Formats: sequence, C-alpha cells, structure tokens
Amino acid sequence: MAAKHVDASRADKVEHPATDVQLTDSASTQFTRVPVGDHSSEPETVDGESELDLCFMCDCTGSMANYIRAAQQNIRHIAQRIMTDHHAKVRFALITYRDHPPQEESYITQGFPFTESVGDMKRYVDTMSAAGGGDQPEAVTAVLSDALHLPWRPNSAKVAVLIADAPPHGLEPSGDGFPNGDPEGRDPLDIARGMAAKGITCYSIGVEPTLSSFAFARDFMCTIAEITGGQAIALSNASMLADVIINGSAEEISMMPLRRTVEDELCRVRGAAEAATESISDEMCAQRAWTNLSKRGLKTMQMQTDGAMVNQSPASWHAAAGTPPQSLAGAKAQLVAGSVHAAAPAYLPGAPARPRVPLATLWGAVDPCSGGECPGMVGSGHGMGEPLSGALPQQAATTNCLSTDFISLSQVTRIQGQQLSRTPLR
Repeated sequence: MAAKHVDASRADKVEHPATDVQLTDSASTQFTRVPVGDHSSEPETVDGESELDLCFMCDCTGSMANYIRAAQQNIRHIAQRIMTDHHAKVRFALITYRDHPPQEESYITQGFPFTESVGDMKRYVDTMSAAGGGDQPEAVTAVLSDALHLPWRPNSAKVAVLIADAPPHGLEPSGDGFPNGDPEGRDPLDIARGMAAKGITCYSIGVEPTLSSFAFARDFMCTIAEITGGQAIALSNASMLADVIINGSAEEISMMPLRRTVEDELCRVRGAAEAATESISDEMCAQRAWTNLSKRGLKTMQMQTDGAMVNQSPASWHAAAGTPPQSLAGAKAQLVAGSVHAAAPAYLPGAPARPRVPLATLWGAVDPCSGGECPGMVGSGHGMGEPLSGALPQQAATTNCLSTDFISLSQVTRIQGQQLSRTPLR
C-alpha cells in the first residue's frame, strides 16, 4: 500500500528521502472534515470483535532519535499484543512532523494512511529519521489537524498518540519563530475539541527532560488529553513507549462496549436532577453516574502509571461553563500574565468559574471502588493527578501496567468530557 501525504493543500510539504515505502501525491485522497460539535457514531463491537483505529503522531526533529528507534524496534510487538491479547481488528496510521519553513525545509507533516497490515506499518515507521527542527516549537498544530481529518472508521475506538518534546507555535513567551501561532491560522485547542466531538481520544506522551525546559509545554500536553478524554504521560526512557501504547489502547478497547451505557447513565442522572428542579455540576453528575454504574458491577481495563502529568493551570486552559471555549492565544495571555493561579479547592463542585474539564480529571480523585494491581500509581482508576501516596508527582514514568477493576470515576468523566464537547456552550 502506498503512503500518502495527509494534507494535499500544503504545497510546501516535501517527501521524505525514498525508502521501500513510496510516498505519493495526495490529490486523490479525500478526508471528511467534521466541524466542532458535530455528532459522530459511537464506537461499538463489530461481529464480536472490537475495532481500533490507532494513529501515531511523532515528532521527527533532531532530539527524538531514541523514541524513533524505540518505535521502529517495537511496532510489531505493539501490533501483535493489541490484536492478539485484546481481540481487536486494528488499523494503524502514522503522521510524522517537523516544522514550518523557514524554520525547517524538509517537510511539515508527512502522512501514511490507515492500514491493517503490520508489515506496511513497520515499513511506515522505518522511514522515520530524526533531523532538523529550526526554532524550539514544532508543527504540533499541523499534525493534530492532519490526524483529525484522517478517515477514521465510525464504529471504531479512535486513539491518537502524540509523541512530542516541544510545544506548538504560539504558546511559549520566547524562542518562537511564529509567536502568533500556526502559520495557517489553526488553533490546536479548537482542533482538540473537534477530535473530541468525533470521538478521537488523544494520549499525550511528553518526552522528558526536554519538555519541562519549556514554560507551558507540559500543561499543553495535559490539556490536549483532557479535552479529548485521553491521558497525558511523561516518559524519560524510550523503552517504556510500547507499554504506554499497548496499555492505553487496551483501556480504550475495554471501554468501547460501555460507552453508550455510561452516556445513557449521565443523561439519566441529569434528567432526574432537572425533574427534581435540582441544579448539579458536571462533576456531581459524573460522581452520581459513576456510583450507579459501580453498583452494577461494570469493570474495565485501566492503565496504571506513576508518570501522569498534571495540568498546573487548568483555569487558564479551560473556559468556565457557559462561556466560549478557550483559544491558545487566550491561554497564553493568561499564563504569561500570571493572572490565574489554579488551586484544587477552587474547583470543588459548585465553585464559581470552574473549568469545563471535570474535577477528577484535573486533580486525581481517588475512587473507593478502584484498587488496581499497581499500588501507588495514577491511572484511569484515579484520574490524572497525584500519586496515591500523596507524594509530589513524578517527573516521568518509571512503571506502566494494566489492571482490571470496577469502572473508575475518571473513566466516566472522560466519557462525559467527550459528550459535553458536542455542546460547547450550555
């Protein structure tokens, strides 16, 4: 299968040096563009077999050599584990990215279409090489846009894995060749909301220690995961990349048949409150739905890790309920000005100006029904927050494993987040 550029409209995109995968013009490739807030089909099992569409978005600038090598060495293992252990019909896609000219002249993004062939995916990954990069930020917005517009199957679990050690243009206060943001005028937060509306879950993998050298990059990676109902994991060792991808995919597959059940319960709880003329927050709605679902004995697979990243300024990134969604420029302005200093007590249920992202997602609420098999870890069973021991969060993961437990509060809030993305203003 020939690999194609994802975005045919970008004339300055240059093909990668030739290998055994031929890159062809994308003029014949069309992708359906789904507007923010559009309703998409919910994932379901097909003929007893789960569907998973898994897209890798990988920074291929000079600092990423170890992670590129890890992907090349482990892609067959990743594919076989997901297909065999979790009985999934999997398609793989790859979009690599560098930067916009004049910062980088080789290419901006380079896309390889969805394929069911592990051999094709291995050849895709083998084309990657680390080079260039120009200024400090990279073409993160461009790769997110390309991923959004891929031809995702309507009934699949949709997982996009962003592997990055640098922020998008338009975020950092200095060192940015495009300080006003993406040269094509796209906003990565708006793209993330479009991904959420389409049911695409983004797992943000932050490469440390480089990512922490930026002022706001870690919070950005957290925000992309929060908006799309994914998870943000920091890694300082490329050897753990395969575990994060396998375990995160397994969790998403296990949640597929429960998604409608969770959404129906959220709607039921909200409807019951309205019928009783009771005003409840999104957090309280999720809490009640989770309590009811837990009593019914629903279980899922859950990724457990000690490398979950924490958004340090959630109120700068997420608009309050009933207000327009936040933009990257708006978040940057608040962060640079230091006008918002988020603190956990400010976002307790019922507090004013709370973020749209549920409390458990931001602060790691502990679920009484979730024990897991990885003591002291943060996973979907405990939200994206602090380790259960109460110690300060680890800078990067040292362990990543998979457990089976009762559905967690943060899994319910992640599904709720995608549900709420269909009606940004309520």
